[in-house]
Amino acid sequence: TRKNSKKSSGEENWRNSKEDVGKRDPLPGLAVIDPGEDQSSSEDEQEVDCETPTFSQQISDHIDQLSPLEDDPALWPKHLSDNERCSIVQKGPVQIKERIFPRNQEGCRFTKNYFYMHMRNGEKISRSWLMYSETKDSVICFCCRVSGNKDKSTQLSGDGVNDWKNLSVILRQHEKSAEHINMEKWRILTQKLQTKTAIDQVNQNLLALEVNRWREVLTRLIAIVSHLAERNLSFRGHSEQLFEGGNGNFLGQVELMAQFDPIMREHLRRIEAKEQIETFLSPRIQNKLISLVAKCTIDAIVERVKNAKYYAVIMDCTPDTSKGICIHEHFVAFLQALETFLGHLENLGLDLSNCRGQSYDSGSNMQGKKQGVQKRVLELNSKALCVPCGSHTLNLVVGDAAKSSVTSISFFGLLQRLYTLFSSSVHRWTILTNHVKNFTLKALSTTRWECRVEAVKAVRYQLPEILEALITLKDYMQRLPFVVSTIVWYNVLFQINKVSKVLQSPKVSAETVKRETRAVTDFLEEYRNEGLESVQTDAREIAEKLEMEMSWPEVRQKRTPMHFEYEGKEQTQSTAVDLFKREFFLPLIDTALVTLKDRFSHMETFYTLYGFLFSTDAMRNTEKEGRLAECCDRVEQEMDDVDAEDLKLEVKGAARSFPTHISSPSEMLDYIYKESILDIYPNLSIALRLLLTLPVTVASGERIKF
Repeated sequence: TRKNSKKSSGEENWRNSKEDVGKRDPLPGLAVIDPGEDQSSSEDEQEVDCETPTFSQQISDHIDQLSPLEDDPALWPKHLSDNERCSIVQKGPVQIKERIFPRNQEGCRFTKNYFYMHMRNGEKISRSWLMYSETKDSVICFCCRVSGNKDKSTQLSGDGVNDWKNLSVILRQHEKSAEHINMEKWRILTQKLQTKTAIDQVNQNLLALEVNRWREVLTRLIAIVSHLAERNLSFRGHSEQLFEGGNGNFLGQVELMAQFDPIMREHLRRIEAKEQIETFLSPRIQNKLISLVAKCTIDAIVERVKNAKYYAVIMDCTPDTSKGICIHEHFVAFLQALETFLGHLENLGLDLSNCRGQSYDSGSNMQGKKQGVQKRVLELNSKALCVPCGSHTLNLVVGDAAKSSVTSISFFGLLQRLYTLFSSSVHRWTILTNHVKNFTLKALSTTRWECRVEAVKAVRYQLPEILEALITLKDYMQRLPFVVSTIVWYNVLFQINKVSKVLQSPKVSAETVKRETRAVTDFLEEYRNEGLESVQTDAREIAEKLEMEMSWPEVRQKRTPMHFEYEGKEQTQSTAVDLFKREFFLPLIDTALVTLKDRFSHMETFYTLYGFLFSTDAMRNTEKEGRLAECCDRVEQEMDDVDAEDLKLEVKGAARSFPTHISSPSEMLDYIYKESILDIYPNLSIALRLLLTLPVTVASGERIKF
C-alpha cells in the first residue's frame, strides 16, 4: 500500500470539533452500581453522588475497548472501569481445564481438580469463581478481582496464588473469609445485567447500541480491506479526504457503500457533521486493519498446517545475494536466507521435524547438493525430501534442446531478430499487424516457460502472412530447411508445453509427473524414428501456399583424399535430408531425450518409495508381484512415520475393499476421511498424506506478485 505523510481526516475533525465537544451538554446518566460498596438490598439502592462522565466520554472509552479483554485475569487492568467490569461480568469466568499445567521447582502443579470442592459424601461442587492464569501460573478469585474492595485486596484478588502444595488449605480458608462475601455482589450484578434492571440501564442500552454500531462499521471496513487485498489494489491516493477526487480505493469504496448501506451512510453523516471524533478511516487505521487481516490469514494457515501435521516447503528464489481431506498450498512470506526461513517457521510455531518435502526452482543456491538450502535442511531433517520442480526442469529441457545444434541456435536467433525488427518501430509493427491477424510475434525469454512455443506458433501458422510483411528475409525463410525446422520445433514444444501446463497445477501429484513425463519420452522416441517424414508432408502444404520450390539445397560432398594406393574410394554420399537429419533433427531429439531423463531422474527416488500407492491397481500389482512387504519396509525405513507390517495389511485391505471409482491417492485419502474409517486405515492414511504432501512443482510460487 502506498503511504504518505498527510494527516488523517479524523485528526482534522478532532481539531475542528474540539471546542464543540466541550460545549455539548452531557447526556443525563446514572452511575453504575459499584459492587464494592455495601448495599443492604436492591430496594435500598440509591444514586451515587459522584461526577458522572458524559455519554460521549463513555463511548470514547468504549471504542478503545472494542477488542475484548483477555480471558486471563492477570492481564486485566489493575483498576477496572465500570465498562470493563460490566463486560467481564457479562462474559463470566473462563476456566481452563483441558491443559497440561506446568510444574514448579518443587515438582508440584495445578490440576483441574481444584476447580471443585470435594464433599465428604463424595459429591463435587464447582468453584465457579476460581480462574487459572496462564501468564502468571497462578489461581485468582474472579469475584474478588472484579468486585473486591480496592483498599483491602486479598492474595487471590491480586497476582494470584501458586503455592500448589498448600492450595487446598488456602482455597478453603478463602471461601470462608469475609472478603469472599463479594461473591454475592458479583451474583447480584450478573443478575441485574442479565435482566436489564441495573440502575444505569438507560445508559447501558445507549452504550450497547453505540458499541453495536461501531462493530457494524468495523465489519464493513474489514470487508473493504479484504476486497482490496484480494485484488492486489492500492488503498490510498493523492488525497485523504472524503468526497474528493483521487482519494484512493479505500475511501472510494467507503463512499460507494454509503450510497446503499444505511450504517455507513450514518457514519459518514456524523463525520461530515463533526458529531464524532473517531472516523476509523485514517491511514494509520487502514494499516492496522491490513495488519490484523494479514495476521488472521497467517494464523488460519498455520492452524491448518498444524492440524494436517505434515507439510512441505516450496520457494521461488531470486538470484543469490548471499471433512474431506485436501492438499493446499499457501503463500506465507518473502524470505532472504535459510536462517530467516528457519526462524520464520519457529515464529509460526511449525516444527521442522514434521516437514516431509521441499521444492525450489533450479537456482544452485537453493537446489545445490553440497551447499544449497535443500542440503542444509536435509541435515536438520532427513525426512524433508527435496523434489525438483517439474515445471522448471521441463523448461531447462527445452533450453538445452534449443542449444543442441548451430541450426537450432540460428533458428531461435532468427525468431528473436524477427521480433526485434518489427517491435523496434511503430511503423513496422503496424505493417506486421496489418498482415498477421491471429498470433503476434513473441520475444524469447530465459525465464518465461511458454515463450518459445508462443514464438514458434506465430511462424508455424502464419508464415505466409509474416513473409508478406518481411520481404527482406523472404529468401531465407522460403527455404525448405527453415519451414521444416519450424514444424519440428513446434511439434516438440507443443508436447512439452502441454505437460508443462499440467505440472503448473497446484494439485499435481507425483503420479501425474511420472505419467506425463513418460508420455513425452514416448513421443520423442517415436518422433525420432518417424517424425521427419511426417514433417516433410506438412512442409509441402506450406510450400504450396507459398508457391515455393519443394527441394532441399544442394550439398557439397566432401571427398577424403587418398594418401596410399591401397585405400578405397569413399562410396557413401550424404543427401541434404541426411545432412539435415544428422546435424539438426537427431541432435535436437536426442538432447531432449537425454536431458529429460537426466533432469527427472531425481523423481525415481520418490517413484520407488511411493510408487505402489499411486493407485489401487498399483497396490494390487505390487501385491501380486510379491513386492508389497519390501515397499512397506522401505517407507518405514525412510520416513519412520508408519508401521510396515500394519501398512502392508491395510494396503491389502484397501486394494480389495475400496470402490472401483476410487483410484488416485487423493481419492483414497478423501474416501478414508469421508467414510470415517481412519481407525481401520491409520498407517495407509499417513502414507498417502506423506505422498500428497510432496511438492512436485513451485509454479504456484511464480504467480505470487506484489
